[in-house]
Amino acid sequence: MEGRVMFRMLSLLARLRRELIVGNTNDGLASARTRGRSGGGRPKRTPYQAKLAHQLYDAFSAV
Repeated sequence: MEGRVMFRMLSLLARLRRELIVGNTNDGLASARTRGRSGGGRPKRTPYQAKLAHQLYDAFSAV
């Protein structure tokens, strides 16, 4: 019985911690958006390279 109670307490604390982390992350992302910043890395391809890749894909998929 005590083991189940302890397990439930620990799972409750883990759930609370996860909710705090998610909330803080979302607050940080919203704050960054208001400052004009966006997440993620820089694009791997230039717009020209992306357009060329689409053209080549369309050309070869039609064959």
